[in-house]
Parts: sequence; C-alpha cells; structure tokens
Amino acid sequence: MLIFFSILFALYFILLLRAVYLLQDKAEPTSTISNKIQNKFVRPDILDRNGEILATNLITYTLYAEPANIRSAEEILRDLQQYLGNRDQVKLLKKLSNKNSKRRILLIRDLTPQEKHEINSFGHVGLHFHEDLKRFYPYKNGLAHILGFVDHDEIGLAGFEKYYDRVIAKERTGQQQVNLALNINVQNIVHETLKDAVQEFSALGGGAVVLDVASGEIYAFSSFPDFNPYNPGATLVDKNYHNKVSYELYEMGSTFKIFTMALALENQLINLEDEIDVSDDIRIDGFNIKDFKKIKEEITFRKVFAKSSNIGTARIAQKFPAGLQQKFLKDLKFFQPLNIELVERSFAKMPKRWGLSRTITASYGYGVSVSAIHLAQAVAAMVNGGYLVDATLLKKEQQDLDRQNIISEQTSKKVRELMAEVVASGTGWRANSKGYSVGGKTGSAHKVGKKGYDEDRLLSSFVGVFPIEEPQFLVYLFLDEPKGTEQTGGYATGGVVAAPYVKKIIERIAPLLNIAPDKDS
Repeated sequence: MLIFFSILFALYFILLLRAVYLLQDKAEPTSTISNKIQNKFVRPDILDRNGEILATNLITYTLYAEPANIRSAEEILRDLQQYLGNRDQVKLLKKLSNKNSKRRILLIRDLTPQEKHEINSFGHVGLHFHEDLKRFYPYKNGLAHILGFVDHDEIGLAGFEKYYDRVIAKERTGQQQVNLALNINVQNIVHETLKDAVQEFSALGGGAVVLDVASGEIYAFSSFPDFNPYNPGATLVDKNYHNKVSYELYEMGSTFKIFTMALALENQLINLEDEIDVSDDIRIDGFNIKDFKKIKEEITFRKVFAKSSNIGTARIAQKFPAGLQQKFLKDLKFFQPLNIELVERSFAKMPKRWGLSRTITASYGYGVSVSAIHLAQAVAAMVNGGYLVDATLLKKEQQDLDRQNIISEQTSKKVRELMAEVVASGTGWRANSKGYSVGGKTGSAHKVGKKGYDEDRLLSSFVGVFPIEEPQFLVYLFLDEPKGTEQTGGYATGGVVAAPYVKKIIERIAPLLNIAPDKDS
C-alpha cells in the first residue's frame, strides 16, 4: 500500500508541476520575445534620433493542420473562414481530407495572440501553432524606401534592413536597437509634401532629402512612388518604384552651377562684379547653348548665377584649365559609391573623354548623372565652410565625423551669398520665406530621349539651405517629368514647381529643429 500511494502521489505531483508550467506559459506577456524563439536571430528595434520606434518585432503565430488527426475538415474551414482570406478552400479541403497525409498543411500566417486564442476556443484537434516574429513598421509607406522590408524568416530584402544584415549585424552581435539620424516628424512632413507636389504637377515621381550640412546626417528622405513594406511586390518588378534618392541617377541641370561658381571663385578665375555679354548663343560641337530666357544686356557674374544663365556659366567653364573640373567633381565623390547605409545606391562613372564640350555642358549640369544624395552632400560642402562629409542614415557624434576640406571658408561664404541672391531676386524667388532666411539654386534639366534631349520632359528641382548666413540644414526636392498647370502658366521648371514646396518644407520643419524665425520677419 505504501508503494502504491507513493507512486500515485508522484504521478499527481508530476501532473501538478505540468499544470503550473502550462499556466505560466500562457501568462507570458506578448510584448517580450518568448523562450521558444530566443535562440533565433532577433532583429533589433530601429529608432529615430529621438527614440521613436520605426521598426520593431511582434510575436505572431502560424497555424498548421495535421490531416491524419483532423475529425472534420469541413467544420475547420467553416470556423476559420474569417481568418483564411482569399485561400482556395476547395484545394484546401482536399488537402485536409487526405487522412493518409503525414505532412503538416500551412493554413494561416501572422496570427495575433488574440486570434490564436479565438481559434483555440473552437476546440479542433489536429491544429497546431508555431510561434514566430513579425516585423512591424508603424509608418508603412512613409519609410518604405529607407527601411526596406524582410521576408517571412526575418531576413532583410531591401533598404536599411538588408544593409543591417549585410554589414552592421556582423559588427554588432546581440544589438537590441539601432538609432537612425531620422527625425520621424520631419520625415512625415517631407513625405507628405513630396506626395502633394507629385500629384499637383502629375509627375512620374520625385524625391526629397533633408540633410544636416555639418554632420551629413539625413533627417528625412522620401522617394515617390512609395510602396507598402508588407506587400512590396511592385518595387521588385516596376523600376518606377526604385529608390529615386540614392539609387537612380539624373543629369541635375542648373544646380551644378553651384560647383562651377565655387571652383571658379576658389581658383580666382572670375570677379563676381565683372560684366559679361550673354546675348549671343554659344555653339559647341554642333550644339547650341542658350538661355531659357534671353538676356540682352551685359550682366555681372553674380547675376549669371542669380538668373541661371547657361551662356554665362559656359563662359566661366571656358576659363578652366584642363583637368581642373574633373578633379573637383572627383573630389566631391560624384564618381564613388555613396557611403550611406543602404543597398540601393549607385554612382556615376567618370566619362573616358572629357574635352571642352564636356567641360562646358557639365558646368551647367549636363553630361554627368548623379544621385540626389550625391548632390545634397556636395552642396552641403559648398556652404558649410568647405568640408565634404558623407551623408549617413545613422546618428553620429561630432568626434565620429570624417571631414575632407574641398574649398576655403572664404569661397564657401561667397557661395552662400550667391545662393541667397537666387532666392531674394533670382530664379528661386518662390522659395523666399518671410520667417526664415533661405538660399538656394534652381535646376531644370531636359531628359534624354530616343533622339537626344527631349524638350518636353524635365527633371525639375530646387536645393535650399537655411539659415543661409549660418547654414544648418539643406532641403533638396526634385520632380521627375512634372507637367505645368494653369496656375504656373504651363511652366514646369524647378523654380516654379520645386522651389515653392521646398519653402513649405522649411517653414514646417524649422520649428521642429529649434530654428527660430528671423528677427526681421
């Protein structure tokens, strides 16, 4: 009897321990990663510079069925109707009714803990749950081109997610979070404003970026069209969904005149107050170089920049000694891959032939294709005192900056003065803000077609810097093939379609960046 009751007590005690274990397992909070998946690679949370969550992990469940143990396939399909979505239930019924099958049948992915509880309450045998992780993107399309997306196994397939797997994860094992330089409030404004601009001018797409000119930190960037990171199929098959900010290359047009003026001033090839005749077109290698609006009188080199004269800029380029322009553009890293934390990045290749015609066309933004990030980090170097800093998505400390001196502080100051005049009285006047001092440069470049440059297809842009006296941030926005409207008189140039939207961005983000309005405003 003693032996009998000892065995009975032992069995009872084992059952009690099992019951306690099961109760504890069910009570486990869903906000943490359970023991079942702790051995799996867990992606770190991605935060913005202020600690706001941009991407995180949620516990989800995958439902499987074992046909050999199912009592009624029809009842299971009836009870699971609301969870199955568009699954072909005829094929599913055939699979579940095969009692000889020893395979597990996948039924539903990404069930929430609540949905798991609801399905469990049906009491069906032969159903099993597998605990998984689901990557959660609270801002969906708004950060799609930056963060990218992952597959069902939490492997990064695009954007920062893929870059993390390829580079950062190897350096920082066990990392629980990554802080990006992004400011999500600024990002939301940029994304919304770019979308409005694309829609107003019926453009194929566009891009925008906000950059700290001293550190190279990207506070925001957006590429449109965007996509849903939970359903990213479009970006894989349609090149129009490619990242237009860091991957696609464009001839940038007159924004390149910033570099031409800086190079000429740095090498003392011009005096800004000297006058030049720009009334006659220039013919180079069978092509005419002309201005968008005819300028009949002589103007100063200062006005050449403010009025965005192609002829005047070409005259400056003719003063460059052989090799000077190529070296300068090379020093600005236009012909190197971006050092940004994305897999979607590209760069221009240095043309093999660089004669006088190339020098002249490159001076006003033709013949050299670059990405928007390449342009933004190069313009930042022209206004921040002359130091090139690689654009980055990661939050940086001052001591971590790798700066390369490109031009002198004196030249940088003159460039800022020229950009201020563009907004005050030149082609970028629509970016003039009553609250903030803005400098900038317009850009309107004809795109290459089957028979040369197409007069009806433009890449229209504006790069703005504020406060222009002591620059802190750069805002660059471009539209791909915008269409003029009745309000714009049919024009779709950078000063008409891009400059007003850069102004809108600056006026909305400046308070968020603790930049006070000008005292004189």
